[in-house]
Amino acid sequence: MKLLTWLIAIIVLVGCAGHKGTDYQNAKLHMLYIDGDGNLIDPNQKTIIGERGDLKKTKADEKMYLERIFQNYIALRNKDKKLRITLFIHGGLNNFSTAVDRPGRMVDDMLADHQYPIFIAWNSDFWPNYADHLFRIRKGLNRPVLGAMTSPVVLIEDLGRSLVRVPSSMYKEISDPVAVSKSVNSVDEADYQRRVDKLDDMGFQVSNSPPHVGVGSDYYTVWNPVKLGMAPLVDGFGTGAWDGMLRRTDLVLTKNIAFEGDLITEPDKEFKGPVRYADTAVTALLHRLEKKGDQQGSLYPVDGSEINIVGHSMGAIVAVNILARHPDINVNNLVFMGAAARVKEVENVVVPWLVTRPEVDFWNLSLDPYREIGENFFHDFMPRGSLLNWIDYTFGEVNSFKDRTAGSWWNMTRLAEDVFPNAQVVDDVACYRPLRNRVHLTRFPIDNHGKWPQKHGEFADYKFWRESYWMAESAVKLDRP
Repeated sequence: MKLLTWLIAIIVLVGCAGHKGTDYQNAKLHMLYIDGDGNLIDPNQKTIIGERGDLKKTKADEKMYLERIFQNYIALRNKDKKLRITLFIHGGLNNFSTAVDRPGRMVDDMLADHQYPIFIAWNSDFWPNYADHLFRIRKGLNRPVLGAMTSPVVLIEDLGRSLVRVPSSMYKEISDPVAVSKSVNSVDEADYQRRVDKLDDMGFQVSNSPPHVGVGSDYYTVWNPVKLGMAPLVDGFGTGAWDGMLRRTDLVLTKNIAFEGDLITEPDKEFKGPVRYADTAVTALLHRLEKKGDQQGSLYPVDGSEINIVGHSMGAIVAVNILARHPDINVNNLVFMGAAARVKEVENVVVPWLVTRPEVDFWNLSLDPYREIGENFFHDFMPRGSLLNWIDYTFGEVNSFKDRTAGSWWNMTRLAEDVFPNAQVVDDVACYRPLRNRVHLTRFPIDNHGKWPQKHGEFADYKFWRESYWMAESAVKLDRP
């Protein structure tokens, strides 16, 4: 049991979490924090906005919270006509502290670059998600009594998964060092090389600057055999937490009451139209940002300034859900950083949306693939690999290659020609913008001097809202890491 506690504590600290902090300055004017039931949380007090059981009062309080954000944005925009909204959605393994720390670290720098940030935050920490998996959630429903009664069975299942997956987990730990060895050309490398050099000729905007090697000397530290025992435990217990985090990506937009209890939708004069109480505060925000001329209270500016959406890791999954439900948002740049969304989700949601939106550029930012494989934690006591590597080879259900993560450089470049059609679209000014010309595939070079992100959790340690960063032309680290 001590070993399991140690394992869980380690998992909490790794993955795509940000840095801890306690600076709540500006948080309420730049953040929507959603808990595991879809409730809006006051980032200063860590309390639910609204009153339990009073849906109408809760909706009114959420509206008031949003109104302060809108008023602040409009006031600043009156002073800075170039100001645009940037929605940033963080990924998994972020706790309350790491999420609420971001406004204090980033707002001033973003405003100086004419970006009004709104951070969409959600409870993606390991503990609450594994606790949900163990004690509360059964088949996607909140079943606290049944969950508590069956928790011993679920725990035994997780232990059993760890044991059953020993051969697979050990094979991964042995084969990964071979994959980064330059004396071996893996299947992944070979198939990637057959395709990557042709992407430019196909019309894609590719940033693939050298160096392309160099991990070998970094990868081979003093080899720690303990991780051979840790790998199956990460598999068995991490998978349950991963499933919980996937569930919460849906709850960023929709509360549990959408499918549990009475479904309440009623007209309301105060909200100038039908009120859907199952919508979260994030969904209410997105409705205000939609490009609809007859919409009451819309924030869509008359001069047509655009919005950037930036999704890091599992935040890209939330971004995909946003596009599926709110296609009329006036987005100019859609940016995925180390996206944990599946390639299939990009193909089925993002691509059709891009076809109808010729003004939008799509940016898919990736670490160097050898960095993905060789990411190292705790002196090699933990299995190597970034969160994307763990998803593709451990946590996720991968039935076809398109079930792999879109943020992996090898995955996306090998599938780009198939996923993004060679289509041309004519926009309002009769300017041809072929789809592939608007798809930017960026790989950050291998670097040992902090110039570029080298770990999955480092994408947002830089001024990630700048186009020069998306193109891997320049990267500026934030002053307060």
